Amino acid sequence: MKKFRFIFFSLVALAFVVGAIVAIRSQKDDANLLARHLGNWTNGFDVSVNEQTKGTSASFTDYPVQLFPSLESPSKKAEIDTVLVEGIPTAENHNIARRWNKALSLLPENQRYLGFSGKHFDLRNEGKHTVLHLYIYAPADTMKNFWLASHETAIVDLKTGKNYRAIGTVPDCFGKFFTFKCERETVLDFQILFPKLPRSTTEIAIYGVPYLDMNGERLTLNQKSKKKPLYDEKPQYHMPKLAKEVSDEYKNYGNIYTDIHTIKPVEEGTMALWRTPEATYVAYAYEMNYTREQFNSTLDVRLYNELEYGVNAIDVLGFPTDHDFWIEGYSGDCVAIIYVFPPISLDNEELFLRTGKKAAPKIKRKIYSVEELRDNQKLFKYKKREVVSK
Repeated sequence: MKKFRFIFFSLVALAFVVGAIVAIRSQKDDANLLARHLGNWTNGFDVSVNEQTKGTSASFTDYPVQLFPSLESPSKKAEIDTVLVEGIPTAENHNIARRWNKALSLLPENQRYLGFSGKHFDLRNEGKHTVLHLYIYAPADTMKNFWLASHETAIVDLKTGKNYRAIGTVPDCFGKFFTFKCERETVLDFQILFPKLPRSTTEIAIYGVPYLDMNGERLTLNQKSKKKPLYDEKPQYHMPKLAKEVSDEYKNYGNIYTDIHTIKPVEEGTMALWRTPEATYVAYAYEMNYTREQFNSTLDVRLYNELEYGVNAIDVLGFPTDHDFWIEGYSGDCVAIIYVFPPISLDNEELFLRTGKKAAPKIKRKIYSVEELRDNQKLFKYKKREVVSK
């Protein structure tokens, strides 16, 4: 049974959207940013409205009691009087606030009370501390039943085993269930402070942050001592060979290509990016499950930035862009296909994938860092296939 493949890919927005992006603070030279996750949105809150005062309120979901071993029983939490916490920083100058505002602008006014929740955070070195920033959207002016961090909260260096305990929060809410008031539809910046991680720390796990479901969340840190150049060289690509060209009558069934750009095995869906002044190149890794597989090379796939501006690819290296084709190799091969896009703006750091009507219907909308994709270039070096049959 043949397996039909669709090719999908991504790109940051074009320079023509710079006017809309200039207001966003550039973070491309931010050496203190260790990790970032800008996750998907989900409907997160049931917001109630006081018909007399027009005030709004919402409550965070109850947390699993096992996250709070200091509580003797589930009913014990209900007995704790939540305190009112004030002085919470906002994230109005952060890209995450722009993303939320963009999403809200697409909703009818009577649905904006739904709110959004998600796994949105930065991990940064700031002065004498490493700080975990949690970006939380508040759909109401009174938010109840929130828990940020406690003595259970820690960062573990996975290579050395050193355990860095949380030492405080901003605002001061350590070890408390609390209520906070704010301007409705604000993105807030809650912060958890840890002792500063040394530069040698590259792999960590975070514990005790229930809002982000962090109880052993593993992260690879962006610890770099050298500043990267703004642009890359054009990728070196092993061009495929046309093994068999079909007649025009069967063109839609696709030509057959062999001697593909094979790489060391990586997880399917691994990507890399080369940023040049003339064009942007995005590599995508596919795992061959059969000796011959059919691909759809439609360019009806777009790459978007966090403000949801995007463009289509303009070329695919070595393959047709107007009809299907076949790749012939060996089951187990890991092959790379590189797509060409217009030059990207240097102000863009985050991107996600979205396919068009003619491309793959199943695709996870995940935010990627441009610098992470540039780091992945090393994974896409050509490696000639070695076959052992005796």
